[in-house]
Amino acid sequence: MTSKTTVVQRKNLAKATDFATWRTLAVDMDAQAGMDVWKSNPNSPFYQYKLIQQRLINLRNWRKAGDWPQLIFSLREGLHRNLGNLANPELYKHTQIGTKFLIDDYINEVTSLLNHLCDNDIPELPYAQKMMFFRHTGQSFGRSALMLSGGANMGMFHIGVIKALREQGLLPRVISGSSAGSVVAALLGTRKDSELDALFRGEDMDLHLWQRLTPREMWRQKSIMDIHELERFLRKNIGEYTFEEAFKKTKRMINITVSPVAKNQQARLLNYLTTPHLLVWSAALASCSVPGLFPPVKLMTKDRLGHERPYMASIRWVDGALESDLPAQRLGELYNVNHHIVSQTNPHVLPFIADQTRKEGWPLFLQELVKGEIKYRSTQVLQLASYGIETGIIKNLLEGVISIVDQRYYGDVTIHPKVRLKDYLNVLGDLSPQEFAAWVMAGERATWPKIAMIRDQTVIGQTLEDCIFRLKKQRSRHAAGTTDAEGRDRPPA
Repeated sequence: MTSKTTVVQRKNLAKATDFATWRTLAVDMDAQAGMDVWKSNPNSPFYQYKLIQQRLINLRNWRKAGDWPQLIFSLREGLHRNLGNLANPELYKHTQIGTKFLIDDYINEVTSLLNHLCDNDIPELPYAQKMMFFRHTGQSFGRSALMLSGGANMGMFHIGVIKALREQGLLPRVISGSSAGSVVAALLGTRKDSELDALFRGEDMDLHLWQRLTPREMWRQKSIMDIHELERFLRKNIGEYTFEEAFKKTKRMINITVSPVAKNQQARLLNYLTTPHLLVWSAALASCSVPGLFPPVKLMTKDRLGHERPYMASIRWVDGALESDLPAQRLGELYNVNHHIVSQTNPHVLPFIADQTRKEGWPLFLQELVKGEIKYRSTQVLQLASYGIETGIIKNLLEGVISIVDQRYYGDVTIHPKVRLKDYLNVLGDLSPQEFAAWVMAGERATWPKIAMIRDQTVIGQTLEDCIFRLKKQRSRHAAGTTDAEGRDRPPA
């Protein structure tokens, strides 16, 4: 394959407008480059291929022999998220799409076995033990979360990421968002699946949310933008749902980060577990209140009679990205999350992000070394500057900058846009429908090259979770079929 042909193919790949077209082009490029030979050969220094190979042979042999007790024992003991280093991103650097066929075969066999155990009567696995098997195995394996960063208008990129993941059945149920990411998380978490296509197209979406204050109001409010216009946008597009109401409607576990203005308070992760009665739009409003851009705000909740009331009335809140752009630790505590897909659009982070699945060798090492040194020295300078300053706006500003610099902005999989100077210039203006659609398309295109890796890293966890849902439905149907209207036992129809 000539270099000229490769350039043309890469341009076609970059212009694809749907995943099916992109996938066809990527598969053709791999085939023409001879990468199918690489995929067929299980050998690699980047994972324990002999371990995976032997486990696959054993699982297939036990299945063929109908040895379900041994299969159940082996699956319960041996299902781990990164078994044999299967999640190593090095395994996805060599091709346009996919990785070793051995990895695909192993994951497909495991998910097929799990679905068979869930959907069929296994004498050695009665219902109670079956439910315990899936609960305990799921707890051990962990679950995935999608984490949406801040980024103002660039945050519309997140919608494209969500669209691409949902179309492939890979959208996690746990989703966190800060600042612009909180708006997208709220839009997603208050809409049923049947309503999402309209969201992706921007239908009935009021995109007007930026309105500058007059100079007098800027001085009075110590901010540039009108918080009331942002509140109007959020209430119109999100609705008056509490976190609990949103969860009951969609079964998605949305999480929004906010930071307190006052001392002696810590950043909060708001969701249906920690603040069930808090209004979702209010959480997004606080998470978007970037100091200097918008003033701090009160959080709003519903009381037990359904009336709107302030939440912790004496405390005001600001942008969650200041202290916890990606709240990985708290998600792990609340939901057993141990795998993170990050959609990163923070303008101050994007220049320092490298695509880990497309760069290797000394250039990447030196780039990461320089970025690490800049981050470390910047933190030192900021801490030194804050010494001797006890209180005041300068102290608060320096501490805020330190918390921003010192955060981790990557995930197990990190998806980010390629930005240009004009994207930075338009980061705070109202988006046209065409600009909104362009950001959504950019999110999809950036996600497609990561789909194979995301599927390999998440499909077993999703299968375990889906099996628990199906088993609960089986129990509900059984209970409905064995009791009469008065609750007495009766034989099923």
